Amino acid sequence: SNKLPTEADVVVIGAGSVGCSTAYHLAKLGGGKVILLEKSRITSGTTWHTAGILWSFRSTESETIMQLQTRELISKILPEETGEDAGWLSTGTLNTAKTKDQLKNFLKHASFASALGVDIFELMPNDISKLHPLLNTKDLYGAVYSPQCGTIDPATYCMSYVKAGAKYGLKTIENCSVNKINVESDYLGLKRVASVETDLGTIKTSNIVNCAGAWAPYIGKTINEYVPQLVFKHCYVVTEPIEGILGTPIIKDHGTIYMKPQGNAIQFGGYEFNPILEPNVSTNFAFGLYDMDWDLFSVHSESAVNRIPAVEKTGIHSTVNGPESFTADGHPNMGESPTTRGYFHGSAFNSGGIMGGGAGRQLAHWVIHGKPEINLANCDIRRYPTGLANPNKWLSEKSHEKFAKRYSLHYPHDHGLGGRNQRKGRLFQEHSDAGALFESKFGFERPAYFVKDENGQPQKNLKVLEYDFYGAYDHKQHETDHYCNEVEKDCTFEFAEKSHKLVGDECRTCRNSVAVFDSSYMGKLYISGKDADETVTKLLTRDITNTENQFVYSLMLNKDAGIECDVVATKMNGKSGGNEYYITVPTAAAQHCRFHIQKLIQDHTLHSSVQDRTEETSILSVQGPKSCQIYFRVLYVLYKLSASLSLLDCFIFHLYPFPNRLSFVGELGFEIHCSSDHVNKIYAAVMEVVNRHNGCMAGSRAMASLSTEAGFHHWPTSINSNDNPIEARLLKSCSPGTTYLGGEALEKLRSTPNQKLLACFTIDSKVPMTGSEIIWRNNKKVGFLCNADYSYSLETSIGYGYVKIPSVTDNTITSGDYEMERMGEKYPAKATIATPYLPQLTKMFAMT
Repeated sequence: SNKLPTEADVVVIGAGSVGCSTAYHLAKLGGGKVILLEKSRITSGTTWHTAGILWSFRSTESETIMQLQTRELISKILPEETGEDAGWLSTGTLNTAKTKDQLKNFLKHASFASALGVDIFELMPNDISKLHPLLNTKDLYGAVYSPQCGTIDPATYCMSYVKAGAKYGLKTIENCSVNKINVESDYLGLKRVASVETDLGTIKTSNIVNCAGAWAPYIGKTINEYVPQLVFKHCYVVTEPIEGILGTPIIKDHGTIYMKPQGNAIQFGGYEFNPILEPNVSTNFAFGLYDMDWDLFSVHSESAVNRIPAVEKTGIHSTVNGPESFTADGHPNMGESPTTRGYFHGSAFNSGGIMGGGAGRQLAHWVIHGKPEINLANCDIRRYPTGLANPNKWLSEKSHEKFAKRYSLHYPHDHGLGGRNQRKGRLFQEHSDAGALFESKFGFERPAYFVKDENGQPQKNLKVLEYDFYGAYDHKQHETDHYCNEVEKDCTFEFAEKSHKLVGDECRTCRNSVAVFDSSYMGKLYISGKDADETVTKLLTRDITNTENQFVYSLMLNKDAGIECDVVATKMNGKSGGNEYYITVPTAAAQHCRFHIQKLIQDHTLHSSVQDRTEETSILSVQGPKSCQIYFRVLYVLYKLSASLSLLDCFIFHLYPFPNRLSFVGELGFEIHCSSDHVNKIYAAVMEVVNRHNGCMAGSRAMASLSTEAGFHHWPTSINSNDNPIEARLLKSCSPGTTYLGGEALEKLRSTPNQKLLACFTIDSKVPMTGSEIIWRNNKKVGFLCNADYSYSLETSIGYGYVKIPSVTDNTITSGDYEMERMGEKYPAKATIATPYLPQLTKMFAMT
């Protein structure tokens, strides 16, 4: 229909696979009056030329779940609702590996799907030939076979959503271009969606979901909303018929290409190192394609011939070269804008296989309920860093690297080379001089660990060089790259000999003496204003309104008692008078938390504000048993320093007295929070004292190991918005009552049987665990590890995961026999209620 309604509860822009699914789910799940707008015809953007592959597993839990939800929709739900086939063909996939590490990489990624009930089989070369006789297996080490993958017909698939959605009142309007989105300001001067203007008229609405794919940035630009994605040309070809190909499984050849049977022909394509960027996709580009670049595509042709030799003597029937959207981290852009209420992102799915069904379902839940059903932190638009030196350069380099290395190996401790040196802390040079091997976290360059040469001296030549695009686009590839050479030593699924020892040394120094961590990259939020007290009372699960200058560990919950984040907060005197609250949050959660707080303020019509001042404040964390001995010496040195620099007012709390000390590693310790303008001199003074006690600087790898060993949570892996404090064993951080958001729901949950419960696991084998390993209890899969690391004190791997059994209790957990499945192999494991290292964290309160 072309008759445009004048108002709607939700408007979805773009009728591709994501937009059609989103609109269908909104209508079905009670989203009110839903309108789907398409500037041309359904699927005319990028969906119509998709390769149409639906994988059964991805590298993350969230994307795997969305893939599986899509499979259920297309194979079962939509046919039942429409009475027609939705375009599904089950084929299975062979993920072929040429090396042992490639096979391990597939097995690691498949663990999420396996834990969720998907059949995964590890095959040897002779088994592969039985499934696909046309394959060349001479160079293969093995394969991972998933029989539940398949292909879709995009047009049939999308029309099924439109037909099914119509039963629930969905109105779809084609040939309707969006000209702009109108916003209005609320009582705080913050933006909210008000309407959308089209060439057919204006629709009044408070919710818009931008599913315009490659054209999403044009929509966002109308309200000055930055959409962090780029468009690259992606191409594939379809061969002439090949005898024997009909009915064979899809091939994903590690490091090279995908090959999909299409009737009695083969469709194949891949991801080259020099993809062509399309900076300005025409707004009138409907059902359009680009000319084929055969020189660019030749690398894929060679790979196809190697894997299926029959391709060499087969002609090309058709070619496809179309625009596809890609992001900096390879994950889609989803969720509500942090700057405009009611504006939702649903674009840039990185040409990684159809997952629009599950994505649309999650977006619908996000609009209706304020959050998705599953943990989508890795897809949330709020995950992107702020404060970058050059955001466009960062996006260009990161997106290219993700495209180029899409089918490459991904090791747990590898570090990307694109988008680096964009956000440096004030101690960057000091860390460099100390031999830091930097990693990038939320855009920040932070030390992963400190490298020593053969003489025990800091290795100072580990500079992250300018990104060379791996030699593409006429860039000269670096001949010597000491940083890259050092990182490559960590590229293993086993223990990297050098770094394993270096990180261990830092951990042992912290446990036995004292270590200094630069935590300046932590997010730092400030809440102020007339209603600051009420805001914090509703926000945090513990009351801090009567405890000035005392840091308190607390949670922020959503209305369903899901954990939005864990934070450390305190009350202080504001610079302009009145109360102000200072909250430190995980690095990557800064925008997530800021938006959550802002949303709470708006929803309760409070007169307060939240500011992100991460760059203004630096944090030095001094941890270890000897921190007590050096505390007063450090305090004296800093007092003299601050007196000479007139810095007393620059310290937020000076130093924390021991009863209120903080630790993320389970040790006696204190933190210094100070102005970033003066942290260099403060750091020098602190290290002078620390070095006298044979202490050291330590990096993020040591902190991760120590904190995991001590039993601390890691957002968003061991806790996220779909875990509640009971399941996560964090009830002690929640005050009784219902004054805070989620409190009422939490009170009801106290009397409800648990469907999952967090447990700690140690492994009875000398193998690394890094998270996603499958938990077996009494020979049944009951979950997977959310996060894991190596404990240098216990000399074993340690991890945490939710045991998912109806009405699970502590007794259920401790009474079972456990194994951990890592990359297809099982290892005996022990389950405990708390970490076996520091059950009560007694060392944090032991005076020495």
